[in-house]
Formats: sequence, C-alpha cells, structure tokens
Amino acid sequence: MTLERRSWWVDDPARLELEKLDVASVAPDLEWVPENAGRFEGEILIWPFSRPEPIGLRDLVKVPGRVHVEYRHAFPAVPPTVICKQPAPPIVLRSFEAFHVLPNGALCLLRDADQWTLNSRTSELLLKASGWIIEYALLEAGAVDRMTKNGIVEDDMLDELISSTAKEPK
Repeated sequence: MTLERRSWWVDDPARLELEKLDVASVAPDLEWVPENAGRFEGEILIWPFSRPEPIGLRDLVKVPGRVHVEYRHAFPAVPPTVICKQPAPPIVLRSFEAFHVLPNGALCLLRDADQWTLNSRTSELLLKASGWIIEYALLEAGAVDRMTKNGIVEDDMLDELISSTAKEPK
C-alpha cells in the first residue's frame, strides 16, 4: 500500500484561507504558491508596525524586503520558515546568534520552541522579518554590531537610532 503525500493546505483548506487573510493583513504583496507544502513569496512592508515610522527610515532601508515563507507538511504544528531574499544575509552571518540567521539561511525569529503554538500566526513572523530587515540595515550602516534580542516590532528602542543613522552623511 502506498500513501499519497498530502499537505496541510489540501487537508485543511479553511486554515489556508485563514493564513491568506492573516498574511495579507501585514504583507499584502505576498503571493501564495501552492507547491509542495506551500509558500508565500514577494515583498514585505518596511514598516508594518502600529507606531509612527521613524524619520529617515526609507533612506536607511533603500530596497524593499523580499521573503519566502516556506511551510512544512506538519504546519501548523511547526512554524513556517522565513528566508530573506532581499537583503540576503551573507553566508558569514549564518549560525551567529548576534545576527539571527540559521545555518540554512532562514531567519531565526523565535527564541524558544514554545513561542510557536497551533494558534500562532504567520503574520507574527512577518512582522519580525520586517524588523530584521531594518536591524540588518543598521548593521550594514555600522550603527550596531549585533541585533537586539527582542526585535523592534513592539520595542521603540531603536527608532531614534534609525533616524540618526539615516541622517548621517554617507
């Protein structure tokens, strides 16, 4: 007897529709690709956060962020993987905790395994990915030598640094 490999989105189309709505709420330009376990790909917003955007952010982050959000067949029991395609972290940053990039090039967006539950949402990871892109721009500008532990989704501690770094002459 041979079992046909089926993915989560085939067996749970209602969850797929929820995922599409959830992703669109923070990254309306991502497109669903129904291959294998499925993925979203495309541009994410530079500043999808609820607080005001720091002055100069668009001067600091010059290119739009592009990601692949790759699901695994065990979703939602396991989180999707977010791979930043633009800016693409160089291989030398992989495996260093200071930069939140895993050896396979995926972004490390969860500190602990228990931060992801069956009720977790992909949008939470996308917000963190937008924050990662901003922190990466600060890293490239030499304003920081490592990324924060908590990120910038809800913490405004880097907002002033974003503005001051954007104003510095190049």
